[in-house]
Amino acid sequence: MLIALATIVVLCIQQTKATVYPLVESWHGVDFFNGFRFPPETYDNTTNGDTFWATPQNTSLLYTTPANTTILKVDNATVVPYLQKRYAPKLFSKTAYDIGTVWVMDAVHLPYGCSVWPAFWTQGPKWPEGGEIDIVEGVNGQKTNMIALHTANGSSCSTTNTTMTGNLGYPHCDNTLNYGSGCTVFDKNENSFGAGFAAAGGGVYIAEWAKEGIRVWFLTRSSVPDSLKREASSLDTSTLGTPVAVYSSSSCDVESLFGPQTLTINIALCGAFAGLPSQLEQGCALQGNATCYTTYVINDAAATYANAYFEINYINVYSSHPSPITTISSSTATPFPSQTATETTATAKKEATSVKSGKAGTWSTNPAGTLEGSATTYGLDWVLMGLGLLMGVGIDRL
Repeated sequence: MLIALATIVVLCIQQTKATVYPLVESWHGVDFFNGFRFPPETYDNTTNGDTFWATPQNTSLLYTTPANTTILKVDNATVVPYLQKRYAPKLFSKTAYDIGTVWVMDAVHLPYGCSVWPAFWTQGPKWPEGGEIDIVEGVNGQKTNMIALHTANGSSCSTTNTTMTGNLGYPHCDNTLNYGSGCTVFDKNENSFGAGFAAAGGGVYIAEWAKEGIRVWFLTRSSVPDSLKREASSLDTSTLGTPVAVYSSSSCDVESLFGPQTLTINIALCGAFAGLPSQLEQGCALQGNATCYTTYVINDAAATYANAYFEINYINVYSSHPSPITTISSSTATPFPSQTATETTATAKKEATSVKSGKAGTWSTNPAGTLEGSATTYGLDWVLMGLGLLMGVGIDRL
């Protein structure tokens, strides 16, 4: 009995131990894009999605507003012909961060709508060996945020329903299990994603990667404390309350299973999660032989993608390290003009793609989560997507 009690005490200490982290990077306003680089790929080659990645020439998709917020949006002005893709944003941080890091994003709007698949996440080298932390993710009309970890094939990493406010989905993080879903936690707060997030004025997401574990918080706008102002020179995670998701080091070795993490922001369209018929049935049902691509991506999509954008106040990075672990030299996402600038985008033939790696890790959901259904109810589409993932694991996502 005493041994069991001692074990519980140790676990509680591991889950609640916090550190005061100094600010090391802050990206906002006209300087926001200085912290990021563009992907080397020109199109979405990781999720079987229907996007070309935006470039510095897509000035109407990536810009700073007069209110000093940052917009990252899907192109909803172009009439896209059949066999072509639609432009959407994807950015990588120029820094790869080591354990002992906290990422904070304050946003007033997140992308949502039929076929829309946004994510704010981190990834290690040689995915999935370097691990992945999904801080914000959802598809279509999803009402609450989904958080997940993905770890290397055959790894031992899991979480349980302890000391967190979210609903546990799949407990095992090994990327070969449950169709590559990772270990998922669903926020219960309907202000954490989609239309509810926007109506509430947005909010703040915080993700901590420490030796004690990985924890994620969400605070809706009315609950954001002064300690999370952009100008805050340090952050004490012990003041944030109970996390939405907790992945304790007692059941997941977050030090060895996660390598230096690159912060990633993107919006995919359709693909291996948002494009699943089982997901589209929840408010975005297809008609007849139509597909996600033919229904939503091509032709005039002004209304479809009216809400498919991030509007970000700032991204702050706090770290126990005096300097970043790695600075990646690549194409820099330089500051862009205001929304009135002229966009010069070119169209290109839609390339045939296959699922190779990447966000396919979060296709499936769980009855405990906010999305309906389970892996056992999705039928043939899950089998095909699972095979695609298994054939492509191990490919570097960067």
